[in-house]
Amino acid sequence: MRRWLLPLVLVLLGIWLAGDSLLAQRSGGRGAAKGQEEAEKGPRLPDDPKLLELHKDFVLKAEKLAKEYEREDEPEKARVCYEEILRLVPGYPKAEAMLAKMRLDEATADHKSLVVHANRGWQDTGVDVIAGKPVAIRSAGTWTFRITAPLSPDGMAIPEELRDFNLGSLIGAVVDGDPNDAKPFFVGSNTEFVAETSGRLILRMYDSDPEDNAGKLEVEILGTFEH
Repeated sequence: MRRWLLPLVLVLLGIWLAGDSLLAQRSGGRGAAKGQEEAEKGPRLPDDPKLLELHKDFVLKAEKLAKEYEREDEPEKARVCYEEILRLVPGYPKAEAMLAKMRLDEATADHKSLVVHANRGWQDTGVDVIAGKPVAIRSAGTWTFRITAPLSPDGMAIPEELRDFNLGSLIGAVVDGDPNDAKPFFVGSNTEFVAETSGRLILRMYDSDPEDNAGKLEVEILGTFEH
């Protein structure tokens, strides 16, 4: 019985875990190049049938636990379950699909539309971002950047404090306190990022003195926000 047990377990578990990709890896593939490519993508599994059974048992129980957490509205715990499955069985399709869905849900969970004025300093968006969660910012429209200064024939050098981004561009920051302590980042017409820290999202035009500017931008913010 032992002679046929190992091949049978490998084949059944291969079908269960990775479908055609893993079958191609175990059987040699349907062609040298294609077989090698699919083999590299497939999960690496042990040859010992007892160890394989442990893998399968863990994956089944971890999937079940993840679904329980999802029903209980605890997505972070469910995420950890799927991540642990992928640690044990890299490329496991169900876990990868669920994590992709969770990322998409997080990226579109909340929505906020607002106007950012050119002639104001830092403006509160009313959005509290969460560390580790995705944020997308889209902006549309035009505004006018003005700078007036008496100049000699030598012109004017760009002040050092205005060399980080394009003059008149939309910039943002995440703060937890004084906006003057903000660490700005470029937003422009379209940006996506994962928040490094939790805090309030603020936006403005990149200018040292915005009072003489004119116009406004329509801004849309998507992501998972603090409620």
